[in-house]
Amino acid sequence: MNTEQSLSSLLPKSWYNLVPELDFKIPKPLHPVEERLASVEDFNWLWSSEALRIEFLQGEYASNPWIDIPQPVLEAYSQYRPTQLYRARGLEKHIGTRAEIYLKREDQNPAGSHKLNTALPQAFYAKSDKGVTTLVTDTGAGQWGSALSMASSRFGLATKVFMTRKSYDDKPYRRFMMRMTGAEVYPSPSSITRLGRQLLEQDPDQPGSLGIGMSEAIELVRSSQDHRLALGCMSYYAVLHQTVIGIETKMQLEALSRRPTYLLGCVGGGSNFAGFIGPFVKDKVGGSNMTFVACEPENIATLTSGDYRYDWADYGKHTPRISMYTLGHDFQPPKIHSGGLRYHGKTPVLSALVKNKIVATKTVSQPSVFEAGQILLKTEGILPAPESSHAIKAALDIASNANAQDVIVVCLSGHGYLDLKGYADELSLE
Repeated sequence: MNTEQSLSSLLPKSWYNLVPELDFKIPKPLHPVEERLASVEDFNWLWSSEALRIEFLQGEYASNPWIDIPQPVLEAYSQYRPTQLYRARGLEKHIGTRAEIYLKREDQNPAGSHKLNTALPQAFYAKSDKGVTTLVTDTGAGQWGSALSMASSRFGLATKVFMTRKSYDDKPYRRFMMRMTGAEVYPSPSSITRLGRQLLEQDPDQPGSLGIGMSEAIELVRSSQDHRLALGCMSYYAVLHQTVIGIETKMQLEALSRRPTYLLGCVGGGSNFAGFIGPFVKDKVGGSNMTFVACEPENIATLTSGDYRYDWADYGKHTPRISMYTLGHDFQPPKIHSGGLRYHGKTPVLSALVKNKIVATKTVSQPSVFEAGQILLKTEGILPAPESSHAIKAALDIASNANAQDVIVVCLSGHGYLDLKGYADELSLE
Protein backbone atom coordinates (compact mmCIF):
# COMPACT_ATOMS: atom_id res chain seq x y z
CA MET A 1 0.00 0.00 0.00
CA ASN A 2 1.47 3.38 -0.99
CA THR A 3 1.37 6.48 1.20
CA GLU A 4 -1.61 8.02 -0.62
CA GLN A 5 -3.66 4.85 -0.23
CA SER A 6 -2.68 4.60 3.44
CA LEU A 7 -3.81 8.16 4.18
CA SER A 8 -7.03 7.61 2.25
CA SER A 9 -7.88 4.64 4.48
CA LEU A 10 -7.66 6.92 7.56
CA LEU A 11 -10.00 9.55 6.13
CA PRO A 12 -13.45 9.17 7.73
CA LYS A 13 -16.19 8.43 5.21
CA SER A 14 -18.99 9.51 7.58
CA TRP A 15 -19.70 12.23 10.11
CA TYR A 16 -20.81 11.31 13.63
CA ASN A 17 -24.34 12.50 14.45
CA LEU A 18 -24.13 12.95 18.22
CA VAL A 19 -27.59 14.21 19.14
CA PRO A 20 -29.57 10.98 18.50
CA GLU A 21 -27.04 9.14 20.68
CA LEU A 22 -27.51 11.33 23.77
CA ASP A 23 -29.58 9.99 26.67
CA PHE A 24 -31.14 13.41 27.25
CA LYS A 25 -33.12 15.72 24.97
CA ILE A 26 -31.93 19.09 23.74
CA PRO A 27 -34.84 21.56 23.79
CA LYS A 28 -36.15 22.27 20.28
CA PRO A 29 -35.70 25.74 18.74
CA LEU A 30 -38.50 28.28 19.09
CA HIS A 31 -39.82 30.73 16.53
CA PRO A 32 -37.99 34.11 16.70
CA VAL A 33 -41.16 36.01 17.68
CA GLU A 34 -44.15 33.72 18.06
CA GLU A 35 -44.62 31.47 21.10
CA ARG A 36 -44.33 28.17 19.22
CA LEU A 37 -41.72 25.76 17.96
CA ALA A 38 -39.74 26.90 14.93
CA SER A 39 -40.24 24.89 11.73
CA VAL A 40 -38.29 24.19 8.57
CA GLU A 41 -40.81 26.28 6.63
CA ASP A 42 -39.99 29.33 8.76
CA PHE A 43 -36.41 29.36 7.50
CA ASN A 44 -36.33 27.86 4.02
CA TRP A 45 -35.32 31.31 2.74
CA LEU A 46 -32.32 31.49 5.08
CA TRP A 47 -30.27 28.28 4.85
CA SER A 48 -29.58 25.78 2.08
CA SER A 49 -32.08 22.92 2.07
CA GLU A 50 -29.64 20.30 3.39
CA ALA A 51 -28.25 22.57 6.11
CA LEU A 52 -31.84 23.24 7.14
CA ARG A 53 -32.59 19.49 7.34
CA ILE A 54 -29.58 18.99 9.60
CA GLU A 55 -30.41 21.95 11.81
CA PHE A 56 -33.95 20.70 12.41
CA LEU A 57 -32.91 17.01 12.58
CA GLN A 58 -35.08 15.98 9.65
CA GLY A 59 -34.98 12.55 7.99
CA GLU A 60 -31.87 10.50 8.70
CA TYR A 61 -30.50 13.23 10.97
CA ALA A 62 -33.19 12.42 13.52
CA SER A 63 -31.96 8.89 14.22
CA ASN A 64 -28.90 7.81 12.23
CA PRO A 65 -25.65 8.20 14.21
CA TRP A 66 -23.52 8.03 11.05
CA ILE A 67 -24.04 10.34 8.08
CA ASP A 68 -22.24 9.58 4.82
CA ILE A 69 -19.97 12.39 3.61
CA PRO A 70 -20.85 13.34 0.00
CA GLN A 71 -18.21 12.25 -2.51
CA PRO A 72 -17.34 15.81 -3.72
CA VAL A 73 -16.74 16.82 -0.09
CA LEU A 74 -14.61 13.71 0.51
CA GLU A 75 -12.50 14.60 -2.51
CA ALA A 76 -11.98 18.10 -1.10
CA TYR A 77 -11.19 16.73 2.37
CA SER A 78 -8.59 14.38 0.91
CA GLN A 79 -6.45 17.38 -0.08
CA TYR A 80 -5.65 18.05 3.58
CA ARG A 81 -7.12 15.24 5.69
CA PRO A 82 -6.41 13.24 7.75
CA THR A 83 -4.63 15.88 9.81
CA GLN A 84 -1.64 15.11 12.00
CA LEU A 85 -1.86 14.02 15.64
CA TYR A 86 1.41 15.49 16.88
CA ARG A 87 3.27 14.49 20.07
CA ALA A 88 4.51 17.72 21.67
CA ARG A 89 7.67 16.34 23.27
CA GLY A 90 9.38 19.73 23.42
CA LEU A 91 6.43 21.16 25.31
CA GLU A 92 6.43 18.18 27.67
CA LYS A 93 10.12 18.72 28.39
CA HIS A 94 9.63 22.45 28.96
CA ILE A 95 6.94 21.80 31.56
CA GLY A 96 8.73 18.85 33.08
CA THR A 97 5.57 16.79 32.93
CA ARG A 98 5.32 13.01 33.04
CA ALA A 99 2.16 13.13 30.93
CA GLU A 100 1.97 12.87 27.15
CA ILE A 101 0.67 15.89 25.22
CA TYR A 102 -0.76 15.60 21.71
CA LEU A 103 -1.92 18.32 19.32
CA LYS A 104 -4.58 17.62 16.70
CA ARG A 105 -3.24 19.84 13.92
CA GLU A 106 -6.26 21.57 12.38
CA ASP A 107 -4.02 24.53 11.52
CA GLN A 108 -2.27 23.07 8.48
CA ASN A 109 -4.91 23.21 5.74
CA PRO A 110 -4.99 26.00 3.11
CA ALA A 111 -7.43 28.14 5.11
CA GLY A 112 -5.37 27.74 8.30
CA SER A 113 -8.07 26.44 10.64
CA HIS A 114 -10.72 23.82 11.34
CA LYS A 115 -13.31 26.01 9.63
CA LEU A 116 -12.72 24.42 6.22
CA ASN A 117 -14.25 21.17 7.55
CA THR A 118 -17.72 22.73 7.50
CA ALA A 119 -17.20 25.39 4.82
CA LEU A 120 -16.76 22.72 2.13
CA PRO A 121 -20.01 20.82 2.76
CA GLN A 122 -21.95 24.05 3.23
CA ALA A 123 -20.77 25.32 -0.13
CA PHE A 124 -21.57 21.94 -1.71
CA TYR A 125 -25.11 22.00 -0.25
CA ALA A 126 -25.76 25.54 -1.49
CA LYS A 127 -24.48 24.77 -4.98
CA SER A 128 -26.87 21.79 -5.07
CA ASP A 129 -29.88 24.07 -4.50
CA LYS A 130 -31.39 25.44 -7.70
CA GLY A 131 -30.95 29.19 -8.09
CA VAL A 132 -28.53 29.78 -5.22
CA THR A 133 -25.52 31.84 -6.33
CA THR A 134 -24.11 33.39 -3.15
CA LEU A 135 -23.26 32.48 0.43
CA VAL A 136 -23.33 35.23 3.06
CA THR A 137 -21.78 35.04 6.51
CA ASP A 138 -20.17 36.80 9.45
CA THR A 139 -16.62 36.25 10.67
CA GLY A 140 -14.62 37.32 13.71
CA ALA A 141 -10.89 36.83 13.35
CA GLY A 142 -11.41 35.98 9.68
CA GLN A 143 -10.64 32.25 9.78
CA TRP A 144 -14.23 31.32 8.97
CA GLY A 145 -14.56 33.93 6.25
CA SER A 146 -11.33 32.72 4.64
CA ALA A 147 -12.48 29.08 4.73
CA LEU A 148 -15.91 29.84 3.31
CA SER A 149 -14.48 31.98 0.53
CA MET A 150 -12.13 29.14 -0.49
CA ALA A 151 -14.92 26.57 -0.34
CA SER A 152 -17.34 28.76 -2.31
CA SER A 153 -14.70 29.33 -4.96
CA ARG A 154 -14.19 25.58 -5.28
CA PHE A 155 -17.90 24.97 -5.88
CA GLY A 156 -18.53 28.02 -8.06
CA LEU A 157 -20.36 30.32 -5.64
CA ALA A 158 -19.89 33.95 -4.69
CA THR A 159 -19.23 34.94 -1.06
CA LYS A 160 -20.11 38.02 0.98
CA VAL A 161 -18.57 38.39 4.44
CA PHE A 162 -19.36 40.75 7.31
CA MET A 163 -16.13 40.89 9.36
CA THR A 164 -16.27 42.39 12.85
CA ARG A 165 -14.82 45.87 12.56
CA LYS A 166 -12.28 45.27 15.34
CA SER A 167 -10.77 42.35 13.40
CA TYR A 168 -11.25 44.05 10.02
CA ASP A 169 -8.97 46.84 11.23
CA ASP A 170 -6.52 44.72 13.27
CA LYS A 171 -6.20 41.71 10.94
CA PRO A 172 -6.08 43.07 7.37
CA TYR A 173 -4.29 40.04 5.94
CA ARG A 174 -7.29 37.80 6.49
CA ARG A 175 -9.56 40.15 4.58
CA PHE A 176 -6.92 40.30 1.84
CA MET A 177 -6.95 36.49 1.78
CA MET A 178 -10.75 36.43 1.45
CA ARG A 179 -10.66 38.93 -1.39
CA MET A 180 -7.97 36.93 -3.20
CA THR A 181 -10.42 34.02 -3.37
CA GLY A 182 -13.22 36.24 -4.65
CA ALA A 183 -15.14 37.32 -1.54
CA GLU A 184 -16.68 40.72 -0.90
CA VAL A 185 -15.68 41.72 2.64
CA TYR A 186 -17.40 44.44 4.68
CA PRO A 187 -16.43 45.82 8.11
CA SER A 188 -19.30 45.13 10.51
CA PRO A 189 -21.25 47.12 11.42
CA SER A 190 -21.38 48.22 7.78
CA SER A 191 -23.10 50.94 5.83
CA ILE A 192 -24.86 48.51 3.47
CA THR A 193 -27.49 47.25 5.94
CA ARG A 194 -30.16 49.01 7.93
CA LEU A 195 -28.84 47.58 11.22
CA GLY A 196 -25.27 48.54 10.39
CA ARG A 197 -26.17 52.13 9.58
CA GLN A 198 -28.22 52.37 12.77
CA LEU A 199 -25.36 51.14 14.97
CA LEU A 200 -22.80 53.39 13.28
CA GLU A 201 -25.07 56.38 13.79
CA GLN A 202 -25.22 55.55 17.51
CA ASP A 203 -21.45 54.97 17.73
CA PRO A 204 -19.13 55.59 14.75
CA ASP A 205 -16.42 53.57 16.56
CA GLN A 206 -18.64 50.49 17.13
CA PRO A 207 -16.18 47.52 17.15
CA GLY A 208 -18.83 45.02 16.09
CA SER A 209 -19.46 41.47 17.23
CA LEU A 210 -20.23 38.10 15.72
CA GLY A 211 -23.87 38.56 16.68
CA ILE A 212 -24.05 41.89 14.84
CA GLY A 213 -22.28 40.46 11.78
CA MET A 214 -24.72 37.55 11.71
CA SER A 215 -27.69 39.93 11.78
CA GLU A 216 -26.25 41.93 8.89
CA ALA A 217 -25.71 38.73 6.90
CA ILE A 218 -29.31 37.65 7.55
CA GLU A 219 -30.65 41.06 6.51
CA LEU A 220 -28.81 40.73 3.19
CA VAL A 221 -30.05 37.17 2.65
CA ARG A 222 -33.65 38.18 3.33
CA SER A 223 -33.49 40.77 0.55
CA SER A 224 -31.85 38.47 -2.03
CA GLN A 225 -33.60 35.29 -3.21
CA ASP A 226 -30.39 33.74 -4.57
CA HIS A 227 -28.40 34.27 -1.33
CA ARG A 228 -28.17 31.83 1.60
CA LEU A 229 -26.62 32.06 5.06
CA ALA A 230 -23.61 29.94 6.05
CA LEU A 231 -22.49 29.71 9.68
CA GLY A 232 -19.12 28.51 10.94
CA CYS A 233 -20.36 28.10 14.51
CA MET A 234 -23.60 27.88 16.53
CA SER A 235 -25.34 25.70 13.92
CA TYR A 236 -25.68 21.97 14.49
CA TYR A 237 -24.61 21.32 10.92
CA ALA A 238 -21.23 22.89 11.71
CA VAL A 239 -20.88 20.62 14.76
CA LEU A 240 -21.77 17.57 12.65
CA HIS A 241 -19.12 18.39 10.06
CA GLN A 242 -16.47 19.05 12.70
CA THR A 243 -16.81 15.51 14.07
CA VAL A 244 -14.33 14.55 11.38
CA ILE A 245 -11.74 15.93 13.85
CA GLY A 246 -12.82 13.69 16.71
CA ILE A 247 -13.23 10.59 14.53
CA GLU A 248 -9.68 10.93 13.23
CA THR A 249 -8.30 11.68 16.70
CA LYS A 250 -9.92 8.56 18.10
CA MET A 251 -8.51 6.35 15.33
CA GLN A 252 -5.05 7.88 15.67
CA LEU A 253 -4.96 7.40 19.45
CA GLU A 254 -6.12 3.80 19.07
CA ALA A 255 -3.32 3.21 16.58
CA LEU A 256 -0.90 4.39 19.28
CA SER A 257 -2.63 2.27 21.96
CA ARG A 258 -3.50 5.44 23.87
CA ARG A 259 -6.66 6.51 25.66
CA PRO A 260 -7.18 10.25 26.24
CA THR A 261 -7.38 11.48 29.82
CA TYR A 262 -8.05 15.09 28.87
CA LEU A 263 -9.49 16.56 25.66
CA LEU A 264 -9.22 20.35 25.45
CA GLY A 265 -10.26 23.00 22.94
CA CYS A 266 -11.18 26.66 22.72
CA VAL A 267 -14.82 27.68 22.34
CA GLY A 268 -16.26 30.62 20.43
CA GLY A 269 -19.60 29.23 19.31
CA GLY A 270 -18.29 25.77 20.16
CA SER A 271 -18.30 23.83 16.87
CA ASN A 272 -14.63 22.79 16.77
CA PHE A 273 -14.68 21.61 20.38
CA ALA A 274 -18.04 19.83 20.11
CA GLY A 275 -16.87 18.07 16.94
CA PHE A 276 -13.58 17.16 18.60
CA ILE A 277 -15.13 15.54 21.69
CA GLY A 278 -18.34 14.29 20.07
CA PRO A 279 -17.08 10.81 19.10
CA PHE A 280 -15.75 10.33 22.67
CA VAL A 281 -18.94 11.28 24.54
CA LYS A 282 -20.44 7.76 24.63
CA ASP A 283 -17.16 6.43 26.06
CA LYS A 284 -17.17 9.02 28.84
CA VAL A 285 -20.84 8.51 29.67
CA GLY A 286 -20.14 4.76 29.69
CA GLY A 287 -17.55 5.19 32.43
CA SER A 288 -14.28 5.90 30.62
CA ASN A 289 -11.93 8.09 32.68
CA MET A 290 -11.63 11.23 30.58
CA THR A 291 -12.26 14.93 31.10
CA PHE A 292 -13.48 17.35 28.43
CA VAL A 293 -12.38 20.96 29.01
CA ALA A 294 -13.95 23.85 27.06
CA CYS A 295 -11.66 26.89 27.29
CA GLU A 296 -12.98 30.45 26.98
CA PRO A 297 -11.80 34.02 27.69
CA GLU A 298 -12.29 35.10 31.29
CA ASN A 299 -14.00 38.32 30.16
CA ILE A 300 -16.41 36.49 27.80
CA ALA A 301 -17.11 33.54 30.11
CA THR A 302 -20.34 32.37 28.52
CA LEU A 303 -20.28 28.74 29.67
CA THR A 304 -18.87 29.61 33.07
CA SER A 305 -21.05 32.55 34.06
CA GLY A 306 -23.78 32.88 31.40
CA ASP A 307 -27.42 31.83 31.77
CA TYR A 308 -28.79 28.61 30.30
CA ARG A 309 -31.96 29.71 28.53
CA TYR A 310 -33.52 30.42 25.16
CA ASP A 311 -31.90 33.27 23.24
CA TRP A 312 -31.28 34.41 19.70
CA ALA A 313 -28.01 33.56 17.96
CA ASP A 314 -27.82 37.01 16.38
CA TYR A 315 -28.01 40.57 17.67
CA GLY A 316 -31.08 41.47 15.60
CA LYS A 317 -33.22 38.53 16.80
CA HIS A 318 -33.77 36.96 13.35
CA THR A 319 -32.65 33.40 14.09
CA PRO A 320 -34.66 30.76 15.93
CA ARG A 321 -34.47 31.08 19.71
CA ILE A 322 -32.23 28.26 20.85
CA SER A 323 -31.47 26.77 24.26
CA MET A 324 -27.93 27.65 25.21
CA TYR A 325 -25.59 29.32 27.64
CA THR A 326 -25.69 33.00 26.75
CA LEU A 327 -24.57 36.41 27.92
CA GLY A 328 -27.46 37.95 25.99
CA HIS A 329 -27.90 38.45 22.24
CA ASP A 330 -27.18 42.19 22.68
CA PHE A 331 -24.01 41.58 24.72
CA GLN A 332 -21.15 43.82 23.55
CA PRO A 333 -17.95 41.79 23.86
CA PRO A 334 -14.73 43.53 24.92
CA LYS A 335 -12.03 44.28 22.37
CA ILE A 336 -9.91 41.16 22.84
CA HIS A 337 -7.45 39.92 20.20
CA SER A 338 -9.16 36.52 19.93
CA GLY A 339 -11.81 37.73 17.51
CA GLY A 340 -13.18 34.23 16.95
CA LEU A 341 -14.22 34.02 20.62
CA ARG A 342 -16.06 37.37 20.79
CA TYR A 343 -19.50 35.79 20.88
CA HIS A 344 -22.38 35.86 23.36
CA GLY A 345 -23.63 32.27 23.13
CA LYS A 346 -22.65 28.63 22.71
CA THR A 347 -24.09 26.03 20.38
CA PRO A 348 -27.03 24.11 21.93
CA VAL A 349 -25.36 20.68 21.85
CA LEU A 350 -22.27 21.94 23.72
CA SER A 351 -24.44 23.92 26.13
CA ALA A 352 -26.43 20.77 26.90
CA LEU A 353 -23.23 18.78 27.49
CA VAL A 354 -22.06 21.43 29.97
CA LYS A 355 -25.51 21.58 31.61
CA ASN A 356 -25.43 17.80 32.08
CA LYS A 357 -21.90 17.98 33.56
CA ILE A 358 -20.30 16.00 30.74
CA VAL A 359 -18.07 18.94 29.79
CA ALA A 360 -16.04 21.06 32.22
CA THR A 361 -15.17 24.70 31.56
CA LYS A 362 -12.11 26.83 32.18
CA THR A 363 -11.55 30.57 31.76
CA VAL A 364 -8.21 31.95 30.61
CA SER A 365 -6.80 35.49 30.81
CA GLN A 366 -5.62 37.25 27.65
CA PRO A 367 -2.00 37.81 28.80
CA SER A 368 -1.59 34.12 29.66
CA VAL A 369 -3.01 33.14 26.26
CA PHE A 370 -0.28 34.92 24.36
CA GLU A 371 2.41 33.67 26.74
CA ALA A 372 1.23 30.10 26.09
CA GLY A 373 1.35 30.68 22.34
CA GLN A 374 4.90 31.97 22.64
CA ILE A 375 5.90 28.90 24.65
CA LEU A 376 4.52 26.58 21.96
CA LEU A 377 6.41 28.47 19.27
CA LYS A 378 9.66 28.23 21.24
CA THR A 379 9.31 24.55 22.12
CA GLU A 380 7.66 23.10 19.00
CA GLY A 381 8.04 25.70 16.25
CA ILE A 382 4.24 25.97 16.06
CA LEU A 383 2.50 29.35 16.34
CA PRO A 384 -1.15 28.83 17.41
CA ALA A 385 -3.99 31.26 16.85
CA PRO A 386 -4.80 33.27 19.99
CA GLU A 387 -8.11 31.40 20.12
CA SER A 388 -6.32 28.03 20.13
CA SER A 389 -3.86 29.30 22.72
CA HIS A 390 -6.64 29.32 25.30
CA ALA A 391 -6.56 25.52 25.16
CA ILE A 392 -2.74 25.46 25.10
CA LYS A 393 -2.67 27.49 28.32
CA ALA A 394 -5.19 25.15 29.98
CA ALA A 395 -3.15 22.14 28.86
CA LEU A 396 0.01 23.65 30.39
CA ASP A 397 -1.79 24.03 33.72
CA ILE A 398 -3.10 20.47 33.66
CA ALA A 399 0.20 18.95 32.54
CA SER A 400 2.09 20.62 35.37
CA ASN A 401 0.29 18.39 37.88
CA ALA A 402 -0.51 15.38 35.70
CA ASN A 403 0.41 11.75 36.23
CA ALA A 404 2.65 9.64 34.04
CA GLN A 405 -0.27 7.73 32.56
CA ASP A 406 -2.20 10.87 31.57
CA VAL A 407 -2.73 11.61 27.88
CA ILE A 408 -3.62 15.24 27.14
CA VAL A 409 -4.99 16.03 23.68
CA VAL A 410 -5.54 19.59 22.43
CA CYS A 411 -7.49 20.58 19.35
CA LEU A 412 -5.11 23.08 17.75
CA SER A 413 -7.90 24.77 15.83
CA GLY A 414 -5.87 27.31 13.84
CA HIS A 415 -2.50 28.92 13.22
CA GLY A 416 -1.46 32.38 14.38
CA TYR A 417 0.69 33.64 11.51
CA LEU A 418 -1.91 36.25 10.57
CA ASP A 419 -2.32 37.20 14.24
CA LEU A 420 1.24 38.40 14.77
CA LYS A 421 0.11 41.99 15.39
CA GLY A 422 -1.88 40.73 18.39
CA TYR A 423 1.16 38.83 19.67
CA ALA A 424 3.30 41.94 19.15
CA ASP A 425 0.86 44.15 21.05
CA GLU A 426 0.35 41.78 23.96
CA LEU A 427 3.99 40.67 24.33
CA SER A 428 5.46 44.17 23.70
CA LEU A 429 7.51 42.99 20.72
CA GLU A 430 7.73 46.33 18.89
